[in-house]
Amino acid sequence: MKKLLTILILLFTVLFVSCKKEKTANDNPEPPVIVVDSTLLPQLQTLYMRDITDTAAECVCNMINWDSVALAEWGCCWSTTHNPTIDDNHVQSTIIMGGQFVGFLTDLTPGTTYYVRAYGQNPEGIGYGNEIEFVAENEEPHPNPWSPEPVNGHIPSEVLPDAIADEISQYMNIYSGNDPLVIDSMFVSNPHTLIHTTFDEPADTVYHELYVDFVIKEDKIDIIEWVWDNQMWIHRPVAFRDLYIIGSGNNFTTYYLEENTSYSSGYFKKATILSGTWDDANRCVRDFKIAEILVKTYGNPNLPPENSYRIVGDGDGVSEYFQIPN
Repeated sequence: MKKLLTILILLFTVLFVSCKKEKTANDNPEPPVIVVDSTLLPQLQTLYMRDITDTAAECVCNMINWDSVALAEWGCCWSTTHNPTIDDNHVQSTIIMGGQFVGFLTDLTPGTTYYVRAYGQNPEGIGYGNEIEFVAENEEPHPNPWSPEPVNGHIPSEVLPDAIADEISQYMNIYSGNDPLVIDSMFVSNPHTLIHTTFDEPADTVYHELYVDFVIKEDKIDIIEWVWDNQMWIHRPVAFRDLYIIGSGNNFTTYYLEENTSYSSGYFKKATILSGTWDDANRCVRDFKIAEILVKTYGNPNLPPENSYRIVGDGDGVSEYFQIPN
């Protein structure tokens, strides 16, 4: 009897411990795996570096879905190894305009190769952009790294690619020479009409009236463009530096390259060519036309192919003198 009682007690103890362990395991399950929808995270592009020195640099970035995610923080992170994260060096940006922002990298080691990524954080998590590489070293000073040098009174091929030069010349005059008449006046192209394009645009599209102001500053020609819309002035980003003018007599052609970080389209390089003939007696420009060419798209799928272009001009052939109203 005593032996039977001992066996029952042992059996009861084993059952009690087993039940207790099972209950403990059920009360503390393994944490569930949470899958985050990547479309809810900030989607970023690390565009390019600028103003690089041996100890500092600026990184220009773009957040594609900035207006549809609840942002808590955004900026740049960098490291001497690939795929940096915010656990490495990082800097938070405080201003974002249309998705674009800049990160200021400091305390760099001269001569060192760094890897940089844009980042953005919201309640869903952290999103990172593509990685770009640069070396911390002083760059040769240049007011605009995209600006081409004039070549013997002709437009350089980096502005007007040889593959499309003849085609564009069918739709607009491109004057060469080293002795153009420099214009110091403002005129309006109206109606500002589409002449030819490789983009998907209707023929003869009429754009805003375009007001063009040529200004002479220390032997450089600047151009300022304005548009008129619903009785309001809209000033396009001011004066392009290193805008070159070629031609002869009253015939002029101006050209420039610009890097563009369009909020919706990302990073690309665009060439702009303007030409016409200044009629000094009547204070107007005749046969004024503008060509805009996508010279480099960096494989951006949001853009048409490289060397796509549009040509717009004054529909009636006369761009009249204009004075900005007070």
